[in-house]
Amino acid sequence: MKFPLSPETRSAVVKNPILLAGLAVVVLLGVIAAALVLIDSARGGNAQTPRVVIDQSTATVGPTSKTAEAVGVHGTANQVTAVRSAPGNTTPVLGTIPQDADVVIDGRTTDSKWYRVIFPQESELHGWIDASMLDVTGDAAALVVATAEPPVPIEVPTEPPTRTPRPSEITPEPSPTQGTPTASPLPDLVVNNTPTIVGGKLVVTVVNQGKGPMQGNLVVAVFTQDESRLIGGITVPGVTIAPGQSLDVPTGVAIAGEQTLLIVVDPNGAIDETDNTNNRMLIAVSTGPLATPTAPLAPPPSAPAR
Repeated sequence: MKFPLSPETRSAVVKNPILLAGLAVVVLLGVIAAALVLIDSARGGNAQTPRVVIDQSTATVGPTSKTAEAVGVHGTANQVTAVRSAPGNTTPVLGTIPQDADVVIDGRTTDSKWYRVIFPQESELHGWIDASMLDVTGDAAALVVATAEPPVPIEVPTEPPTRTPRPSEITPEPSPTQGTPTASPLPDLVVNNTPTIVGGKLVVTVVNQGKGPMQGNLVVAVFTQDESRLIGGITVPGVTIAPGQSLDVPTGVAIAGEQTLLIVVDPNGAIDETDNTNNRMLIAVSTGPLATPTAPLAPPPSAPAR
């Protein structure tokens, strides 16, 4: 229903200041709203919290290692077992584990004839064991095919090297105002004949019985009794052994049962000494009673006199 306004009413509405003010406010609010809409459109529309979206079709999942715990495979040594640096019966021996010892299997060869294990236990290092030496429970084929880390070779000379005098040992011609200089004293490294076993592993004590300090990298190698095979070894960098002092060197070689081992200090003859023919010692070690040391090895007949 419409109620037409008379001319007098229309004139009164147009001339009413309150109504005019209200219309002005409505128009101003409309202009402000329009301006806000334009500003929001220039900024890209409705503002939202930024999000990072990963395309599931291109996301890559990292490899998952199938360890013994993951696939339910466990190993127990069925005899005293050698742990080697790589698959094969001629690769260097890192150490041994006793019979009935449990090992953590970390991988296998393609033919499953060798298993990679964590060695030493609770470390990040690996070793390899012949599959026939382990009683394995679980599906070994579910293990990943692993590779061997390249071993660190320790070259051992067959005879003591010929020592070249250092410049400080060469006697210069004395001058009228200068006396004859004296050569710097040299160290003399020997193996203490009483080894220790800490945590089932061999610790060797190296003694400097010379008159000068030993400074540099110290290499200790452990061989079988007949020196036919290197069992293990360690290089201790930046060593200083003062005259009359000693240093306990953990070799990392595991001891199981009774063994006779050959310990060689500085096998490459890299350290200048007063005598480099007394750097080796045969020792008998055991995980039972205290080890009984043997006499030091006599120097080879062809070794040059110092």
